Amino acid sequence: MARSNKKRRRQSSPQEEVVNQRNQPNPNSDEDEDEADSPTPSATPGENDTPDDERLAHAIRLSENQISAAYASYLAPKLSKQLDKFKRRMIAWECKLCGRSINRPANDRSCSNLLTHAGRCHKKHSAASGNKTLASVGVSGTGDIDPREVLQRCAIWCAEGAKPFTALKEKSLQHLLHPTIIKNLPTRKMVSKAIHMLYTCVQEDILHELKTHEGAMYLGVDAWQTPNGFDIIGAVIYRLVDDGKGKLRSSAMPLDFVQLQQSHTGEYLARMIQYIVEKFGLENRICGIVSDNAANNGTRIEHLEKLNWKRFKGDQQWIRCFAHILNLIVKAILRPFGRKKQTRSESGDIEELEEEEADPQDLIESFDDADDADGDGSDDADEPGNGPGQEDGDLDGDDELTLDDLKDLEDEQDSDVYTSDSCGRSLAKFRGIATKLKKSPNSKAKFLELCQEHQCQKPHNIERDVPTRWNSTYKQLESIIRCEEAIIIWQRDKQFGTHRNIHVNQADMDLAQDLVQVLRPFYEITLQVSTGASTRLAEVVVFIDQVTADLSTIIANNEDNYPPALRNACRAGLKITNKYYSLTDCSPMYRIAMILHPSFKDEYFKLAKWPKSWIDEAIDLTREMYDTWYKPKNRESAQRPPRKGPPKTQTGVLAGLGAAAMARSAEALSDPLDIWLSGGLFLDDGEPVNALKWWADQKRNGNTHHGLLAMALDVMCCPATTVDVERTFNFGRDYVTYRRHSLHAKSVSRGMALSFYSKNHRIKPLALHEYMEKKKNETRTKMKGKGRNVEDVVTVE
Repeated sequence: MARSNKKRRRQSSPQEEVVNQRNQPNPNSDEDEDEADSPTPSATPGENDTPDDERLAHAIRLSENQISAAYASYLAPKLSKQLDKFKRRMIAWECKLCGRSINRPANDRSCSNLLTHAGRCHKKHSAASGNKTLASVGVSGTGDIDPREVLQRCAIWCAEGAKPFTALKEKSLQHLLHPTIIKNLPTRKMVSKAIHMLYTCVQEDILHELKTHEGAMYLGVDAWQTPNGFDIIGAVIYRLVDDGKGKLRSSAMPLDFVQLQQSHTGEYLARMIQYIVEKFGLENRICGIVSDNAANNGTRIEHLEKLNWKRFKGDQQWIRCFAHILNLIVKAILRPFGRKKQTRSESGDIEELEEEEADPQDLIESFDDADDADGDGSDDADEPGNGPGQEDGDLDGDDELTLDDLKDLEDEQDSDVYTSDSCGRSLAKFRGIATKLKKSPNSKAKFLELCQEHQCQKPHNIERDVPTRWNSTYKQLESIIRCEEAIIIWQRDKQFGTHRNIHVNQADMDLAQDLVQVLRPFYEITLQVSTGASTRLAEVVVFIDQVTADLSTIIANNEDNYPPALRNACRAGLKITNKYYSLTDCSPMYRIAMILHPSFKDEYFKLAKWPKSWIDEAIDLTREMYDTWYKPKNRESAQRPPRKGPPKTQTGVLAGLGAAAMARSAEALSDPLDIWLSGGLFLDDGEPVNALKWWADQKRNGNTHHGLLAMALDVMCCPATTVDVERTFNFGRDYVTYRRHSLHAKSVSRGMALSFYSKNHRIKPLALHEYMEKKKNETRTKMKGKGRNVEDVVTVE
């Protein structure tokens, strides 16, 4: 076989192939070979008369036809902003690997600069291809982190999670952190300072946002004491915001937390609220304040009224928290059955009873020890109405009621199923059972075994009755009834049962059944109003009417089901109910909300048999509010040009149309409120509609209801409770843990505020970095100004 004279061709690398493509003509090219190989432009200035779009189209054809292998490394060409020596726009070729654009004159047919850049880019890419990040292969959540954002992320993590600043130094945590965060991990002091700076930075953004907000705003306020002894006042701003999809939603955002450094007098609290309101520029925007019923709050409202804010008129715009009112009514009902205070002998010592005659309450206290105060603090932390904000176990002075304060009381007989004294002992027995099960694990295990054996409903537990926890008495009574069969057997167990003076009998169970029926409506209503930013003023009137009807039915006792002790207790609750029902007359907001409710209007008052004068007053208050704040200004009617010549006389049927038109216009309703009241009621399967949602839908559909829309939305977004403020304090209890008792009051208040800013998505990426750069620039500007002032000083000898 003849040996070939041709030499074997050496395999070239991909990079060399790219470079060698320069001098190889392409048979598909529409250019001459000399032009393709020429390293210099062959065109003359006269050839540059073609427009830019034609030269760009020519470059695109070159890219699509792949005349040179260099074009494969670039995206489709575009016109560049740079000009060549003929003042023509160049062609930009964007590299697929690095994204850099290579500008080349349109008449330059050489690919040397494109090939050179492509070769270098391929070399860098191949060298770096050995190390890949998870983000480069499609794993989400592991992208690169901007080192400038590390400090902000660490500060938000510590604030929102209530973590100690030193937690970032824990080795177990650092194993989970991103390498960029570990490399730029801040110190404890840096995190603390970052929280203060972020707090100020975000508040500046909120201030600008609130300035541009259209619509009413309401302020919810309450005070609270931190676990490490600082008194803090919290403020929540309520308003309607657009969710970005054209829908309105109710917003309840914590605005600020400020330390209280003086006694909580009404005047001092008013000054602190004034500080918060004016800090955000809301003094002429606040339409109402929501708070609890403490006595100093009345004085506070009087001092705020003297500030002459534009929309706040004092007691008329004070909304008393309805959740607290419900709690006060329940406490008034249970007051006749309350815990008996220990009596002291003449020597000052507490009298002790013999074991055989020991009172159940004394036996309960024998179970309690020093750690009882925080023994189950975490068990019910998420329950509605729980937390440090609700520590209002005692009634105010004006709400303190005894049976001596009530009239038309019925006399109790020894033959009654139970009396007021026996009710107190029964409730003490129930508390003794709950305490025994909490303190004795062996007794609890035996109790669970009996519950399963008798198939009691779950949960197999007896709730504790805590004075500072809403509805805890009702929940305990409900659990007693639920586990009744197991309790009767378990209490007699000599090893795991209770003392014989705490054994429950049928009279105790009868009381539990009756009290559950009395307290159940309060519990259900409390659950409804405990939904944050949901309960509105119109619903309060309905709830109070419901409570009044329930208590009045028990007092009437038409079926002779309830003994005098329970009926007298309900009279105390009814008196508190009537007191706060009458206080709704002080604020026109409640009645205006009823008039503007699409399911109520004035018809609810008629069905509730309100006097006509009351109904007329509610309508007048609504019209007054509309005329003062929402009625559009009268527009000057356009003047018609004078008629030339005498008017044309109409005859026949046409002659009567003018008189008929005038009669119809006189009879037609022109007042928006009259038009609204003349319409029908809107119901949802026989139930009242959600008024706020209904009016929001009207706005989305473009129905202004002759100008009532804006007013209705402003009134309907007014909250009826301070539940949102209470929930912020629940978080505050977790923020100041036993490991953080050395936190300063300012660190507590600002850290809590920052955590809620983050949860409400108020913090932008790199916000802290931009704020720090802004402060640096301001400092440099001040220093330059000082330097110029020094240069301008003239020394006189």
